[in-house]
Amino acid sequence: QYTGTEIIGSQSSGSCYGPASHEISITQVNSVEESISLEVSKENEVNWGLTTSVDVEASAKFLGTGGAITMGVSVGAGGAVTMGSSETKETTSINEKEHGQVTEFAVPGAGILFGIVDRYEIDQSAVPVKMHMICPDGHNETVDSTMALKQVSFGAAHFWSLTGQFTKDACRKNRDLPQCVENVRKNFANFVGQRAAIEDAFEKCFADGKGDFKRV
Repeated sequence: QYTGTEIIGSQSSGSCYGPASHEISITQVNSVEESISLEVSKENEVNWGLTTSVDVEASAKFLGTGGAITMGVSVGAGGAVTMGSSETKETTSINEKEHGQVTEFAVPGAGILFGIVDRYEIDQSAVPVKMHMICPDGHNETVDSTMALKQVSFGAAHFWSLTGQFTKDACRKNRDLPQCVENVRKNFANFVGQRAAIEDAFEKCFADGKGDFKRV
């Protein structure tokens, strides 16, 4: 399920002097972390005193990938133990996103260049799983159960720019107009959500006759 855009890099530039041409460039953006976690629901109990190890296997067909996800679960000794969030086994992988991009715009004006990825999340409370247990006497047993699954994944990294022009009159009255755009960049540097929220904030820098910004 698509949950929004994640900002993984940003750069801004602007000036009230011109006419001229400015450039904004990004040569490297942040990495993103993809994760999958499985958690036994609180209603399910396993007698760890009779179990030396447990591997949990969940079909990945509902993720559209086929195959299966297998994770080991660390266990404590003795008694009937309910697995909760503290027993969650999580695997993570880092995808480095390194790219370069240059955007040009005219001044008087200002712009922001963002490195972005689309963020997807799956949160299901009852995914069918098989728990493969090994007992102290070497006996193997497989039990069908359900677990909660959470997954965070990302699409390919790409770039998105916003640019606008200030009027000469507005710049004569206030040479610090480009600072508004820099503040937008800072405020959304670690943003996850809908792009329209960034566009709304950017547009305010050019509102009330200060300039012109057209949404793409």
